[in-house]
Amino acid sequence: MQKVVVNTETPYEVLIGAGLLARSGEIIADAISSEKIALFGDDTVYGLYGERVAASLRGAGKKVYPFVFPHGESSKRAEYYLKGLDFLAERGFDRTDAVAALGGGVTGDLAGFVASTYLRGIAYAQIPTTLLAQVDSSVGGKTGIDLGAGKNLAGTFWQPRVVIADTDTLATLPENELFNGIGELIKYAVLDGGEMYSLMSEGFTGREERVVTLAVDSKRRIVEADEKEGGVRRLLNLGHTVAHAIEKLSDYTVGHGAAVATGIAYIARASRKRFGLSSRDYEAVAALLKKYSVEEYSAYGVKELCAAAAVDKKTAGGYINLVVIGKIGGCRTEKIPMTELEEYLS
Repeated sequence: MQKVVVNTETPYEVLIGAGLLARSGEIIADAISSEKIALFGDDTVYGLYGERVAASLRGAGKKVYPFVFPHGESSKRAEYYLKGLDFLAERGFDRTDAVAALGGGVTGDLAGFVASTYLRGIAYAQIPTTLLAQVDSSVGGKTGIDLGAGKNLAGTFWQPRVVIADTDTLATLPENELFNGIGELIKYAVLDGGEMYSLMSEGFTGREERVVTLAVDSKRRIVEADEKEGGVRRLLNLGHTVAHAIEKLSDYTVGHGAAVATGIAYIARASRKRFGLSSRDYEAVAALLKKYSVEEYSAYGVKELCAAAAVDKKTAGGYINLVVIGKIGGCRTEKIPMTELEEYLS
């Protein structure tokens, strides 16, 4: 088992390794002294792991209340957010009680938003079961839901008390869901270079625990330096301007990680043309994308992508903070006029 300690205003541990679900009750009990736990999970993940985690929590002396909702991005909406709040209130949850999020990014975002706003904030734990959630969304304290105008437009920063990443759960992921996580790992490889880039160039399979740990530690460093995304944390948005546009235009049928990987392809081309990325590093990024069969171009035109990006939360005052690649292991943010974004991405 690997452990990464995230030293935010409320420090917490991220535990990474095989077989951790069986120990989830004792781990959460050590981190959260609550009587009641609302166990959030979608109907797919809860069917796979819900009772195992619930039994572990009960074994640690917790009263468990399952909150199960339909799987998919469509559940990350105000309807299920309000249902989650009502679920806690109707069962008499108070400020000493807690929430646990069992599943992928949708579950973590929804459960975290509920926890952060119920009674102005109660404790929660993250138990990510997808690669995408283990390496990205479960760490850093971002919570939220989607609105009609776009993704993650309502939310909070609310750090979990503990994150339990059982790498055994990756074996049950369908190929497209595994690829969603690969997209974020490609992001970390480009951001960090070094060992992360080398391991991803060699291949993820057989290196799961080490690669997940490196990705979490990369995010830890950035989150500790900028917990509320006022500066350096924006680097984690590499590829995300295009990605969120692709997701919205596809009505979220394109997965987040797949969209991020395609977004990185657009940014790599723009960085070579406009932001000093060398041909050598451009070819290295292109080779990494090719290794994982990333689509280099979206099915949508650049004009459509830019129109969708106009409501991205990274825009302000007619400008967008675009993360560009100066070199592998050296990304930065550039403030780009929205009126010029189409030219940059073409």
